[in-house]
Amino acid sequence: MAHDAHAPTLERKAPHLNTSEHKKVGWLELFYDLVYVATIVQLGNKLSEDVSLEGFVSFVLLFIPIWWVWMGTTFYYTRFNADDLVHRALVFLQIVTISALAISVYDGLGETSVGFAIAYAVARLLLVAMYLRASYFVPQARVLANRYAIGFAIAAALWLISVFVPPPLRFVLWIVGLLIDFGTPLSPASVRLQRELPPSAHHLPERMGLFTIIVFGESFIKVIGGYAGHEIEASTALIGFLGLVVVGGLWWIYNETIAERGVVWRRAGVQTYIYGHLPLQLSLVMLAVGIYKLVTQHSEVLPDKYRLLVAGAVALCLVAQGVVEFWTDRGNRRLDLILRLAAGGIALAIGVFASGMHEVLLIGVLAALVLVLAVVDLADENRPADTGETPELELGEE
Repeated sequence: MAHDAHAPTLERKAPHLNTSEHKKVGWLELFYDLVYVATIVQLGNKLSEDVSLEGFVSFVLLFIPIWWVWMGTTFYYTRFNADDLVHRALVFLQIVTISALAISVYDGLGETSVGFAIAYAVARLLLVAMYLRASYFVPQARVLANRYAIGFAIAAALWLISVFVPPPLRFVLWIVGLLIDFGTPLSPASVRLQRELPPSAHHLPERMGLFTIIVFGESFIKVIGGYAGHEIEASTALIGFLGLVVVGGLWWIYNETIAERGVVWRRAGVQTYIYGHLPLQLSLVMLAVGIYKLVTQHSEVLPDKYRLLVAGAVALCLVAQGVVEFWTDRGNRRLDLILRLAAGGIALAIGVFASGMHEVLLIGVLAALVLVLAVVDLADENRPADTGETPELELGEE
């Protein structure tokens, strides 16, 4: 995954177009990802502190901009190669900025919302600087790069302006800024420009998989943290084991049906593949917190909110996996999608209606549900994909 040993020197590696469909993830990208490990932990801690409807909404509202910052840098990398000193400086500044996001995310809608807004705006402006450099060094990408730079700069300006107005107007400006951020690459004009500069067919799926692995790691952090310093009883040990079975089963499904598959960029619905990772990765943080709550809760009856959190997370993850898989080059696996939707419906029904269910039984049923899907997929991996023509659509991303 490292750069080739005969790569040019730093002075010769200013931004230039990626011309290889098999571009590999570079070491600088992997180093950049490390700061998100700490950021995801802080997001999980925030949800763990307040497992309620309000707490969940706050968690989602803060997860989305952090996810979008990561996506913005990833999409830059999938289209451009750069490794000169200025580029590295910009990436290191982004790492510092994401660290500030992580520090302020715990009360990001409260006392630290000003710091969160400033950090987000600076992160986006650093991306704007990267696109402006690409515009300068890569003439054939100038129109697209300038369009992204302008749209992202306007969104960042709204986040900066929000610092000077009180809530709830501050959060209204955040939402408008995010809409501009998301809308810039998804506009028809941007989509037309992307025809000339398609992303790497190999790089983006690999990056999506790497971030998913980071989020999966939150489950291990939470479970180990739940046991550390406490006497471990047989029931709590079993809950932790079954919880990791659920996590392992979900990883197995993702790895076999999504991570190891390519993406047909011109297929209709490829945007669903990209943005479907948002609920998928969000659900894995929810699951980590839910397992932690099952391990550490000491009431005789499992609170409904914890059951709903765990089962809802599994349901959301399965549905998102089914939808994302449908748009890989595995083909239109309609049966797989139906199975994921059905299993997700069962998990959600358990979360909503199984009041009074013991935590061991809850996590055991969810583990069995996920394992059945994994086994079916393993037995079915050599079955031909569904046939049929699929209309083409140019990619809109970022």
